[in-house]
Amino acid sequence: MSTNAVSATLIPASDRQRWKDSAVDSRQSFPSTGNFDLIDNSWGLLMIHNDDIVSLGEGFDMHQHDNAEIVTWVLDGALRHRDSGGKDIILPSGHAQAISAGRGVSHSEVNAAGYTSRSRLHVIQMWLPPDEENTDPHHGEADFSASIEHSKATGEFFTVAAGSEHDEASAPLHIGSAGARLDISYLSTQATSQLNLSRYSHIFLASGSVTATIEGAGNDDAWELHEGDVLRIEDTGSSQPAVTFVSIDDAVIMGWRMNYSAKERRTQR
Repeated sequence: MSTNAVSATLIPASDRQRWKDSAVDSRQSFPSTGNFDLIDNSWGLLMIHNDDIVSLGEGFDMHQHDNAEIVTWVLDGALRHRDSGGKDIILPSGHAQAISAGRGVSHSEVNAAGYTSRSRLHVIQMWLPPDEENTDPHHGEADFSASIEHSKATGEFFTVAAGSEHDEASAPLHIGSAGARLDISYLSTQATSQLNLSRYSHIFLASGSVTATIEGAGNDDAWELHEGDVLRIEDTGSSQPAVTFVSIDDAVIMGWRMNYSAKERRTQR
């Protein structure tokens, strides 16, 4: 679809890469298993966007990251995080974590539920490049339970993480990618919500079904999204359109809005 300076592409869940073993079922919007240039395969500032189901007591043992901004949203279950700084915490459903790996950090991420439990872990993990490399590592966590309940009642999006080009005061979690912002809506059945778009917008439907309509771009175009689908929208003009969502059933919508791309930033360096 193309209307004026706005273009959008619907990427169905079935087009995602999939990596699966006995512990993790990972459905990936970008190739992240193997030797890939993450920036070459990125869209906007997103380099990795994994939708992971983790078996009881399983997950990722201690491993290292550097020079990546890592945002993790716990959709269902509970995540146990341990790191090289001595931190050992449990992040239940409705919590998020942002890590600026900087010059290097080691951590493990596992399903906090024991083998005798039936609780699965469902997490969405996303990586972006930092604007400045080899900084001191830092991370933060936040509980969004109250924001989720408000969103269910009103349909409004709430901000989870943002860089300095956005309103950091409204973002509980800070990331070192200045031009990026993550907002989420928990949309009840037949409810409506709206999100203003940016240069690059990556809309991921984490659960449920919605219709999405782009307004303010000359013509209105609509899509139907189901769990795991992505709508990528690029606006190269000044129309500042918005996308309106109407839920078919209860839905969780995750929207990354980005002012520039990782490829552009690498070229400028």
